[in-house]
Amino acid sequence: MCTLVMKRDKISDMLVAAKTVDTPKTLLTFNRKLRSSTTYEYIFFKMGWQKGINSGINEEGLTILSSFASTTLQEFKTNLQDTRGIANEYILSHYSYVNDALEELEVFFSKQPSDVGGIHFLMDATGSMGILEHEPTNKVKTQMVELDCAVRANGPLLLQNTKERLLLDWEDRRLRYDQAKSGLINVTGESWLDSMKELLSSHFSKDQLQTGQLCIHDFENTGSRSKDLTTHCTETALIFDVNRKKLIYSDGSPCKGHWLELKI
Repeated sequence: MCTLVMKRDKISDMLVAAKTVDTPKTLLTFNRKLRSSTTYEYIFFKMGWQKGINSGINEEGLTILSSFASTTLQEFKTNLQDTRGIANEYILSHYSYVNDALEELEVFFSKQPSDVGGIHFLMDATGSMGILEHEPTNKVKTQMVELDCAVRANGPLLLQNTKERLLLDWEDRRLRYDQAKSGLINVTGESWLDSMKELLSSHFSKDQLQTGQLCIHDFENTGSRSKDLTTHCTETALIFDVNRKKLIYSDGSPCKGHWLELKI
């Protein structure tokens, strides 16, 4: 349902995690949850149909973003609920560091698998980055990220070997992954935020089907972006500035250039 990116750059004093939100029309909520005696304050984004939250950052700087993932063209038939947002909410309420949060997420999805596969990107104020991928078959994989950037385009790279990825070689996913990875090179220096906004607004390549575009309009989804096989649009894009504990988000499609922010 989106393209996910993370990058750390010590020279630019930058810790950033970002995503597009490709979805059928739905309610979008940007808000904050205040601190309690047992939980952290956090700001968050969610879609109307979600339980819990889609993405957010807490007062400690821990950031989590999630997206749809699938390893097969066929849907898994289960009696489960979608627990991705519930997991995200619990993590932001109680954790400060990626390594601890990843361990808890792995336990969570092992005990409460979701009926929808997912990818979760995590980053904290120390610059640590981690990825968790899961699918309804109770399969869960985690990884601490050693490189300075990470990208996913709904394809769960930890859950699939090379042969499996070739069998499900959606051009839309492959092109988005390659474009985001190369585009992150320019997200640096004093203008890194403008460069990130430009990347999330990209309409490359310009074929009629919008295959591989990060920002889409009336896109006929065939399964590469979500299990909902209806028309999708990039309804918003999210940029989490971890150092400043800030969420910058587009009011409508990112290509319109209208950006707002929430801060802890």
